[in-house]
Amino acid sequence: MDEHKKRILLSKGGRGGKGNRAKPRGELAGTADKGADGGKLTVVLELKSVADLGLVGLPNAGKSTLLRAISDARPNVADYAFTTMSPQLGAVKLDGGLSSVTVADIPGLIKGAHENRGLGHNFLRHVERCAAFLFVVDLSSGMGDRPGMRPWEALKVLRAELDAYLPGLSNRPAIVVGTKTDVARTSKAAEALRRRTDLPVVCVSANASEGIDALLSATEDLLERAKRERDEGEARDVVDVEL
Repeated sequence: MDEHKKRILLSKGGRGGKGNRAKPRGELAGTADKGADGGKLTVVLELKSVADLGLVGLPNAGKSTLLRAISDARPNVADYAFTTMSPQLGAVKLDGGLSSVTVADIPGLIKGAHENRGLGHNFLRHVERCAAFLFVVDLSSGMGDRPGMRPWEALKVLRAELDAYLPGLSNRPAIVVGTKTDVARTSKAAEALRRRTDLPVVCVSANASEGIDALLSATEDLLERAKRERDEGEARDVVDVEL
């Protein structure tokens, strides 16, 4: 169910019975008809967040800090992995405040998430209904003596995990957000990242509020592209049905 007030029939009710007043005369006068039982089933409902944009990144990439910088959401932020254990939603104002979109901060993915490592399935299911993605990578990771994957390696892992979970998922409109530009040596990492990906790259420092306006502008373009692709896909579906 992905529409407000949408209804789905899961099981049919039984045939209604009749009370004893329904038979006032004859041999069956005063007797009741119990009717018939309805269907029985056990239903397990799985929540999947519906958002315009999904923030997808490794643990501690700066997703929650970024969400705080661009929206009214206030997720917990700390300098350790898995601070976010459930999707956090925020409303981001675009077009000079005339429009608003929903952004979901997806808990950090790890290599092997599609095999449910690190509760991967619990997290990945929330990206299925996002129209577009912001791949968030830490520009300082793996640079110099800092531990972790280098940004372009992290991006490769993220896209591979999405496709392993649902083939073609990483082909949705996306941009790469390089975070923590306030850390030393990140300018070289940003240049290397741009050379190693075919996606647009926007670099920011959420803590210093640097690059946020450029990111919001790029996000507007991204969502317009996502809408065009969705409309074109729906038009093709209509043509296929008519044929």
